[in-house]
Amino acid sequence: MIMINRTLLFPAVAAMAILASCGPKAVTSSRPLADDQPDGGAYTEKTVPVVTKVAPDGEVTLRFYNDLPDVAYISAADFQSIVLPGSTMVVSHTGAGEYTLDNAGAKAVVNVNKDIFVSPEFEAFTNMMGLLQPGMANTYYDGMPFVRYKSIKSTPAVATVTLDFAKYGIDIHADGKGAVYFPFATLADMYSDLFYHHAGFNGEKIVANTSVNEVSLARIDPDYNTVLLKKRTRSASMAEFAYRELCFAMDHFYGYPGRVKYNESLKTKGLDRTLEEELAAGPAIKKLLKSTDLAEYFAGMAGLNALYYEGHTSMDISSAMGRDRSKYEDLVTAMRKVQDEHKEVMDAIREGRETMGGRMQEVMAVRALRPAAYGTQDTYVKKGNTAVCVFNSFNTRAEDAWKAYYAGKGPKPNIDDNKGDSMVIFLDALNKAEEDPEVENFIVDITSNGGGSADIVMAMTSLIMDESYLCYDNPLTGQRTIVTYEVDRNFDGVFDKKDKDVKYNLNFAVLASDISFSCGNLFPSMLKDAGVPVIGEKSGGGSCAIQAMCTADGFCFQISSFRSRLNTLAGENIDTGIVPDIVIPNDDMVEVDGPGGNKMTVKNYERFFDIEKVGQMANKRAK
Repeated sequence: MIMINRTLLFPAVAAMAILASCGPKAVTSSRPLADDQPDGGAYTEKTVPVVTKVAPDGEVTLRFYNDLPDVAYISAADFQSIVLPGSTMVVSHTGAGEYTLDNAGAKAVVNVNKDIFVSPEFEAFTNMMGLLQPGMANTYYDGMPFVRYKSIKSTPAVATVTLDFAKYGIDIHADGKGAVYFPFATLADMYSDLFYHHAGFNGEKIVANTSVNEVSLARIDPDYNTVLLKKRTRSASMAEFAYRELCFAMDHFYGYPGRVKYNESLKTKGLDRTLEEELAAGPAIKKLLKSTDLAEYFAGMAGLNALYYEGHTSMDISSAMGRDRSKYEDLVTAMRKVQDEHKEVMDAIREGRETMGGRMQEVMAVRALRPAAYGTQDTYVKKGNTAVCVFNSFNTRAEDAWKAYYAGKGPKPNIDDNKGDSMVIFLDALNKAEEDPEVENFIVDITSNGGGSADIVMAMTSLIMDESYLCYDNPLTGQRTIVTYEVDRNFDGVFDKKDKDVKYNLNFAVLASDISFSCGNLFPSMLKDAGVPVIGEKSGGGSCAIQAMCTADGFCFQISSFRSRLNTLAGENIDTGIVPDIVIPNDDMVEVDGPGGNKMTVKNYERFFDIEKVGQMANKRAK
């Protein structure tokens, strides 16, 4: 597809353009005298390809203002049409420099003179979840067909969000003809959600993820990252803007889950001041973030993990190279050189990774000790009157098979054909236990569960406690929210009254450990609220869903999202983990075989897998 490149000037200087024999001319302009005139100065327009997997590929015109020649701007209405195919936005001039944006879902007011955005309906204004289920609110849903959104209640019901772009040196412009222009990256940040709906501009094309529950835009367009990695440098104006835009995004859209070392500083001071004042390596990281050299920029972004690392946030944009880095040897070599030259930054990065390093050792401990008790049965094991269901993540490996089944195009997924799918494993284990007259206690073992899909958690908790909901708060809006979901509890392919008849006559309990993270932390939280005993040790925490983002120059990363900071029913943040109802001591150490046959000393989880004793704990608690 051909890119169209043209320079546009204000009407007042149109005569100058006529005199030009060829090529664009730079024109300087101040703020307009009349409110219905365009602002922002002269600019160049480019028509670029748009790639999605929902609508047919198309194209859109971007603007590049002369003061920021590499920063893409897009009209709010055009952006809306990309991320929500078939939708429209009405822009009304409502005051001095003021425009109302109405996208049918909600409204916002933008003042291009003050560079401020205000909306009492921010979540609705940026809602793309209707792509998955018509009428769905902007909330958490991974798209599994046996779960569907039912209702939402927020307190307070309305919360006004004000985004002061001027504080970050981000300009919003109007064209004098009814269009308002934002930096493309800024709008993309505002709209990104919990289904990984997000968009990026790599300098040549826009790629928008409007259908795939996946962080990487390379899933939409395999060439997306290739374009980004062609150049080893970027302009000084882009480097400066990308830093300011990143500060804006992190200050507003990071979820502040709670346990990161610099959480309070980041929340009260913001990213820029925290780098300057709190982190020893902060000034060096900031300098790298604003570098025009790609290798130094990569090192700066990796350094941000020293601030934000908590298991969900990953700022390492060098992942754009993929696993096979042989074709980027020069860049990898340059990155190593930067690392050697910035020891203080590398030390900060290592410090941020220490917690996960310890957790991985515990994962190996659990997986080394559990088979001795459970034997070769890796998903369902029974001893006496107790059955144990084991899964190490809430994964959706049979997603395509489930969707085919619910669309009437395939059989119901079963354990023989889809053994690794969490929902299949759970249903198989439940049915075996329910049909076995000996089984009284059903233990859900998530001692090595690092998280996954909330839809799986919603379905499992529904089968155990007859209801399904999420409780969370939003640091940006200040609202507390409860979202309820419906589950096809008999998995017959339809949502109907028969779903209420599903009952399991079992004493349920959850076996958790310090490794139980993210959804592995949400699951015991919800069941504990419902009176189901949690056994073992305090779970590993994690209270925010993941949100996919892009830098202003197009590199993908992920953060703990502001849209869903998970709470208990009482409104308590669950980031620090769930305290068990029944503690199993494991403060002694034991030696196990580690990687490569090497011995390693780890926490002793052997008591966790004594099925008889854990069953007795569940049975006693139930009575």
